[in-house]
Amino acid sequence: ARKGPILDLFKDIFSWLPIYSYVETGKVKIIIIHGGISDKINLKQINALTRNRYVSIEVPPESKSGGKRLSPEEDNEYRQIQDLYWSDPDPQGRKGCRKNEDRNIATFFGADTTRDFLTKYNLSMIIRSHQVKPEGYEYTHDRKVLTVFSASNYSKGSNWGAIVRWDYNEQEPWIISYKTEPVEMGKLSFNKQVTLFEDPAYHSLVEKLMTNKNLLLKEFQNADTNQTNHLSLTAWSQIMSSILQVDLPWLLLRKKLVEEDEQGILYNTLFDGYQLDNTKFQMSNTGIMEDLYMWKDMLMVLFNLIDYNHSGFISRNEFSDIIKLLIIGEHGTDEVNEAYIEELTLAMDFDKNGKIDINEFLESFRIVYVKNSDGPNKNANKPKATNKHIKKTAF
Repeated sequence: ARKGPILDLFKDIFSWLPIYSYVETGKVKIIIIHGGISDKINLKQINALTRNRYVSIEVPPESKSGGKRLSPEEDNEYRQIQDLYWSDPDPQGRKGCRKNEDRNIATFFGADTTRDFLTKYNLSMIIRSHQVKPEGYEYTHDRKVLTVFSASNYSKGSNWGAIVRWDYNEQEPWIISYKTEPVEMGKLSFNKQVTLFEDPAYHSLVEKLMTNKNLLLKEFQNADTNQTNHLSLTAWSQIMSSILQVDLPWLLLRKKLVEEDEQGILYNTLFDGYQLDNTKFQMSNTGIMEDLYMWKDMLMVLFNLIDYNHSGFISRNEFSDIIKLLIIGEHGTDEVNEAYIEELTLAMDFDKNGKIDINEFLESFRIVYVKNSDGPNKNANKPKATNKHIKKTAF
């Protein structure tokens, strides 16, 4: 009896969610939908409909006249909603639209339907989900339709999962595939079970490492041309990002993952004695999310203020403008050392691509915090000293 009102509340909330999304990347115009399209779709009509009338895709809404019988116009609108949520690219490559025999609802649509739809609405491509794909994603219809399915091992299957990242002004997306293996919780101590349960970031990282162990070792050994069992931090970080397809600040996280000495990273220690119940990933002090986002809310606001064109990156010009504003405000002069600004920008641009993303921005502050905390006076007036050090180092 208690479940009824809660489920009704969820359904009510879901009935207000957008039916589709439109994204313009600067060079590409994308429509993002759950299922697909058909030759019936009229986006002008979709944009004008009363969204919360459609609580269920399988159960028609009541007519606006108050009865159960829909008018022809209402029935047409309802069929379009079904197509947007349940249609699939034609598995046999046929043209046009036909009944979706696999689902017994909505349609199969062909490449010609996709082409006509994109031309009509001045779009570049369709990104949709709704179907499990072995690699987590699949291009169809001359790469005009991209299916992305984010759940790996769906329904106890063996498929990969994937997500799409599309950077501003890029012509092609960055597709990140992944596959996770479950941690055998029954083999862990109670404390470790609680740790993994309470910190899903650690849990996810453990699964990724174990899933990609062989690939990581192979790349480490290929990069270690002199067979020293060492890699530079840069080489190790690049391999971790490339193989795991996770954009994490490895510079900061390396102390939790590997050992190092004056020659560099001892890459084999990433797996030495490592099993799914290894204590390496048990939180002794704080969780990974706390480590990574010590001042997340404040720094996110600051990042967005500096990134005044909202591109998702801080350019050298944007960074220069904020530095000049701070210096002029403090010293009352417009004389700014351009070499100083260039040095700061390069120091924060870890991947040296000419722009600072949010991960690089956050990590710059975290490095300052870690260095300051490790100093000889780390227990004396720690918060005050840390904040002062941040200001002087970052700006």
